[in-house]
Amino acid sequence: MLVAAIIIIVAIAGILAGLVSWGVLPFSTRPQSTSAVNLPPITLTLVALNGTKLVLNQKDIGNLTPLESKGGFKTSIGSLQEIGNYTGVPVLELLGLVGGMNSSCSLNVTGSDGYSMVYTYNQVQGENFTCYSPATGDEVQPNQPFTMILAYYQNGAGLGSDKGPLRLAIVGPQGLLTDGHYWIKWVTKLAIIPCVVDWTLVLVGPYPDNMTRTAFESGANANCHGENWTDTNNNVWSGMPLWYLIGWIDDKGENNRMEFNDTLALKGYTVRVMDSHGDYVSLSSTTVMRNNNIVVANKLNGAPLPDPYWPLRLVGPGVSSDQMLGNIVEIQMIMPEG
Repeated sequence: MLVAAIIIIVAIAGILAGLVSWGVLPFSTRPQSTSAVNLPPITLTLVALNGTKLVLNQKDIGNLTPLESKGGFKTSIGSLQEIGNYTGVPVLELLGLVGGMNSSCSLNVTGSDGYSMVYTYNQVQGENFTCYSPATGDEVQPNQPFTMILAYYQNGAGLGSDKGPLRLAIVGPQGLLTDGHYWIKWVTKLAIIPCVVDWTLVLVGPYPDNMTRTAFESGANANCHGENWTDTNNNVWSGMPLWYLIGWIDDKGENNRMEFNDTLALKGYTVRVMDSHGDYVSLSSTTVMRNNNIVVANKLNGAPLPDPYWPLRLVGPGVSSDQMLGNIVEIQMIMPEG
């Protein structure tokens, strides 16, 4: 009898072990897989609001819980790019390693090429992005939230050296697209900074547009259209030459909306730069034409402009001191009558 009981107990134990190993029983206690994602060499620096730094390598990142979802982006000329499935680590999880961020903070993301972008608190939460259909490129409204991730896989394969090993991606279950300037390549640093206030620059011309802060910052990056000017007090004003902004609205541009229409400029029109009070500075199109010495600045010594200049100021050796208008909110192309 004793032997028979032992045999029955052993048999039941074997059956239970089999069920547990196959995940049939809800109280399975088998250990979860702890195998890390295999990534190439990575150095990612996380910076807390108080300046505390944490440096992660590829093993640290590979051991964090991955998220897989769909996304892609639309370029400034309307091309739909990099549509696919992305795997990576949610940015909020990474920021949590240095204390996280709250609504009084923004996030500065920097790539190894020096390109950087500041994201608002709501954007880091996956909100306030303009969205586009991956099929048509038309603007649509999302009905499910986005997640901002640092992606290391695209369609199951590691990101190539032309954009990885880490890239910021905005993904979601609907697979909607967002603007391309948000998708920073070669990400090396996430820094929590004091809150940055959003703004919009109104551009009036043959092809008018409202340029967001992030779109302006994208164009004003040093490896894009950025330009610096140092004043007599050794303050460095950084931004974008005015002619690039005119090139955004003077025609559609075959390859780039910032292609400047020289023919139209030579025919003659007036560029009016206005502040929020209605004051303005007028410049001729031939003066502005491909002139890198007339700069619309958005930063002073690397930080957003203070009052009374915020958000933008006209500076540079190509304008006089009395033309250095601050608090710019609108730029107009005024065509001659007839």
